[in-house]
Amino acid sequence: MVEASDKDQRKTKINEVKTFSIPFAIEGVKENISISNNSVTKRSKEQLINKAIQFHLKGNISEASKYYQQLINEGCNDHRVFSNYGTILKDLGNLAKAEASFRKAIELKPDLAEAHSNLGNILRDLGKLQEAELLYRKAIELKPDYPNAHYNLGNVLRDLGNLQEAELLYRKAVELNPDLAKAHLNLGNVLSDLGKSQDAVLSHRKAIEIKPDIAEAYSNLGNILNDLGQVNEAFDSYLKSIEINPTVSNIYTSISIFLRDSDLSQLDKSKIKKVLNILLERNDVSHEELFKAFNFVYSNEIKTNLEKLDSDSSTYEFFINDNLIINALKKIVFKDPIWERLLIKLRRDICKYISNKQRELTNLQLKLFIALAEQCFSNEYIYSVEVEETESLNKIINICKGSKLTETNLCILACYLPLYKLLDQIPSIQDFKSKNNNFNELIKLQVFEPLEEIKISKEIKKIGSITDNISQKVRSQYEENPYPRWKYYSLFNASKSSAILLINNHIKPNSISSNLESKELKILIAGCGTGMQILQAQRYRNAQITAIDISNSSLSFAQRKINEIGIKNVNLFQMDILEVALLKEKFDIIECCGVLHHMADPQQGLKALLEIFNPKGYIRLSLYSELSRQRVVKAREYIKAKNINPNIDNMRNLRKDILSGKCPELYSLTGPDCDFYTTSNFRDLCFHYQEHRFTFKQLEDTLIFHKLKFLGFCLPQQTKSLYKKYFPEDTKQTNLKNWGEVESKHPGIFGGTPHFWVSKGE
Repeated sequence: MVEASDKDQRKTKINEVKTFSIPFAIEGVKENISISNNSVTKRSKEQLINKAIQFHLKGNISEASKYYQQLINEGCNDHRVFSNYGTILKDLGNLAKAEASFRKAIELKPDLAEAHSNLGNILRDLGKLQEAELLYRKAIELKPDYPNAHYNLGNVLRDLGNLQEAELLYRKAVELNPDLAKAHLNLGNVLSDLGKSQDAVLSHRKAIEIKPDIAEAYSNLGNILNDLGQVNEAFDSYLKSIEINPTVSNIYTSISIFLRDSDLSQLDKSKIKKVLNILLERNDVSHEELFKAFNFVYSNEIKTNLEKLDSDSSTYEFFINDNLIINALKKIVFKDPIWERLLIKLRRDICKYISNKQRELTNLQLKLFIALAEQCFSNEYIYSVEVEETESLNKIINICKGSKLTETNLCILACYLPLYKLLDQIPSIQDFKSKNNNFNELIKLQVFEPLEEIKISKEIKKIGSITDNISQKVRSQYEENPYPRWKYYSLFNASKSSAILLINNHIKPNSISSNLESKELKILIAGCGTGMQILQAQRYRNAQITAIDISNSSLSFAQRKINEIGIKNVNLFQMDILEVALLKEKFDIIECCGVLHHMADPQQGLKALLEIFNPKGYIRLSLYSELSRQRVVKAREYIKAKNINPNIDNMRNLRKDILSGKCPELYSLTGPDCDFYTTSNFRDLCFHYQEHRFTFKQLEDTLIFHKLKFLGFCLPQQTKSLYKKYFPEDTKQTNLKNWGEVESKHPGIFGGTPHFWVSKGE
């Protein structure tokens, strides 16, 4: 912060001014700030500046803003006013006016290093990385001992993929100011990017020593320790990050991934349960990552209670009295045969009981069966149904038709089919009023949200026509079963990064430097499905996203979720990838994951995408692996031999046979890593109209044919460490032949669909 006298500056720097909420909207600063003739005396002007700066230093941003505004409106010609006011505008998110204010400060005092550095911060946030770099270098030229300028230049160079120089700049920043915790933190981050994990640990620990309440340092330290195989220490570090700052959603995302990928046998179950309780209370987490940990915690109890359930229904108390299980039923699809067997019996028994006895459930029982209804809605009613259940359901439906609508009856029906599909028979469902909040959430989920999607479906824009025979069949599949359905999400828009930094995080130990122009990033998600990729793409800084899909139902689901979250930078279109040229745009980033292998000719689909691709950009792809899909190939051959059509009854019966052991050759499909546990997933897995699979040789030939350069796979660190054991000389891990050899030794390491990045080759 530029203070009252340039000769008497305090230690407080402009980047360290604490941000406070502003109780009023700041207006009155025009985009191009100009100065009129001075209308205040030199003395009164200096008094106003001093007051503004004092308020600013004390954190009274409201009063400081008033004084800065008054000075500007009265024609003040002082660089300190514009530089400090620019800081406030930036903190408020008003980047355009902040930029104008900093530029005016520089115009008034060209050697003001702080203004150059802070203008660089604005331009970095706007995605103008090269311009930001020049400003940071100018700030260092003007003031070589300015640690924040070195730190800021390190940030933008990391964004641009210049990791080695970024490391040097962070080191210079901590040399100039050893107590600059954020510089130690980001030094640790770049050291981790460079594969210098042990040094990265030391830097994060130093950041924590300086600033013990820096939650991000604990979270990042957890990531590094986990990569080093120090699972317990990593978990404790994550727990500490939550303790320090329980509001940061990115921390919960890191913990979820940790629980998904780690060896949980090394951890204390009570600690895992504690974290699961926290995560399942939140609605800004992708809860699907948590089933492995949840199942691990309950592995012994669930087997015991399954045995009891066969003879004693009182074991339902096991569910009723455990809030963690209730929350898990509401938020996680249960991917385990034992859980499925137990839940099917639980549902069948209560359906039969209610249809015969017509008694109301207690509040605790109702809470459990509302959760079960949400579980069944999430898995799209994939559970098998016996004849006696159908008869019981018809009884309950007829009772409801007779105007006896109760939470109990509707809750049981909701365990077997979505309530909106009963509106023709029982229209009063839509007007049913309840004092039970959990029940009202169920009605919202099963009635109002589907009706909203039907309304949205009529407004989705369509471009071109879908004439390809395979495209038409694939569209019909996803119209019936949008894939994948999802409920909760991580707030990726809370922390945005440059495209290069995000790509480097995926492809490391390889890394790239930016060759994208400094401008708004144009992103195409080709085959966006129900919108999860759109949400993930919110991590890109300064991006405008176009998302296309062949299915109107999928797009309607995606648009509803976009509206719910409040995403503003996305345009959705229904169209075939073969006609993307009709968009009449060039894209810097194209993401096309799990789509090309379902087209009649994947090569034609890739060719169409390359025609609208910025040659300086990057493409993220995923294609089925021939070796990793062998268990699916067996299932598809079985289905073809038995001539099984993909309707819901056939899919339920096939799953029932697989789970019961009648098809032992297909039982491997029941693993938690397989798309076996929802209707849309199971159909996509085994009944898709079109599937191409690729060997690594075919993948390499495809990339060569299209003149694309392979940059690296998006894989967990454990898998990349495995590759390193076999091929330590390939430090970038970009040799596809080598990857083929690793997969042959460890089938399934890609989960069937490896994701990877490519760019235009030489």
